[in-house]
Amino acid sequence: MMYITWLEMKKALFSPIILFLLVIFISFNIFSIISGADNRDELKLINDIVEKYGLTFDEDSLHTMQEDLNEDVQNFNSNFQDANAFLESMTFEKYYEANKDAQQEIDRINRMQMYIHLGKNLDTRYKALTIEQLRDFMIQQFNLNGISKRYVTNEFKKLSTRLEEMKENAEYKQWFFAGEYRMHSQLFRELLKNIAIEGVMLVVLLTALIVNYEIEHRTQLLTYATKRGRQLVWNKLFASLLSTFLVLVPLFGVSLLLFFGVYDYSGLWETRISSGLNWEYKWPYVTWWPVEFQHYLGLAIAILVMSLLIVSLLTFTISIFVKNSYFTWIMGILFLISMYVVPSFFSGIPIVLILLHFNVTLLLVNPHLYFSAISNLTMFEHHEIITLTCWLAVVAFCTFIAIRRFYRKDIV
Repeated sequence: MMYITWLEMKKALFSPIILFLLVIFISFNIFSIISGADNRDELKLINDIVEKYGLTFDEDSLHTMQEDLNEDVQNFNSNFQDANAFLESMTFEKYYEANKDAQQEIDRINRMQMYIHLGKNLDTRYKALTIEQLRDFMIQQFNLNGISKRYVTNEFKKLSTRLEEMKENAEYKQWFFAGEYRMHSQLFRELLKNIAIEGVMLVVLLTALIVNYEIEHRTQLLTYATKRGRQLVWNKLFASLLSTFLVLVPLFGVSLLLFFGVYDYSGLWETRISSGLNWEYKWPYVTWWPVEFQHYLGLAIAILVMSLLIVSLLTFTISIFVKNSYFTWIMGILFLISMYVVPSFFSGIPIVLILLHFNVTLLLVNPHLYFSAISNLTMFEHHEIITLTCWLAVVAFCTFIAIRRFYRKDIV
């Protein structure tokens, strides 16, 4: 059986169109990473900070950092005893008159002072956060009422408790790239989202090619009349899932290896995603649980792979009914796009609007918001687990119905 499954897999894995798309997608990801790497040298400073002062910080460590930086300034320019005074006196003319080594040292002092200021201001910024204001805004934005309003209000109560827990434990006081660099967005909102979209296009096409191969090559009358016969559908099912996994390995692997080769995360693997330094926009990232960066990355990849396996099962079902690879590809892509668009048409029915946000497409396009308590109508605790479980059950049932139909339909 495994040999037959492998033969089915070869039909897609060695297909010129699949190989061509895979190379194109990987090349695009490589280009995107390299073209956006202008600040890679600046980002290395945070690893030096972690190595010297530790991953977490408090008032004492920030005070030590400031004293050390002031001492560096004194050694660099004896006219100044304080880093802030030195930086305030720096003008464009003075900067460009300095030699290259001096400019690099000025840049380092400036970035160090920036991190110290960010660390000192976090307590004030977190105290200013008002969950009630965010709750009222969301209720008004989506016109929530009745059950939906009570449900969302309950989630915000849990969010308020979670935020207080973060403040008490000083969970946000861990070093990470400064929010202005948008590194969380660059990795999860851009790179992993691109990989997910590319994965969808590959998975839908390769699954359709495997299922419809005999029909498109007009060999179905011979193939399904053999001893193996219609039992071949199970080989096609397993081949689709295994091929999905295999094609994702180089897509994820090459892209992520290059990303972490360009950007140095060596000291930040244990930093929590809810670090206050990882504050990119109006609100910080507040996860429902303390999640370290390395665990978040692993879970994000697992969620995307699981979502793409669900897409493969969905495509398998469509293929059996449509019997054409390219029509199947179009219908599969349109269905996934519709799951992204359709919820907006139910803004007048809040409970339906909330339920429609538990869909696979939103998981595929929002890896930067996994486990996030501040992410509009995907903010609910266990949103990812509920979505994957429900959709896996739905597509498994659809696959079962499709296979039953395959056993009974005409093979012409």
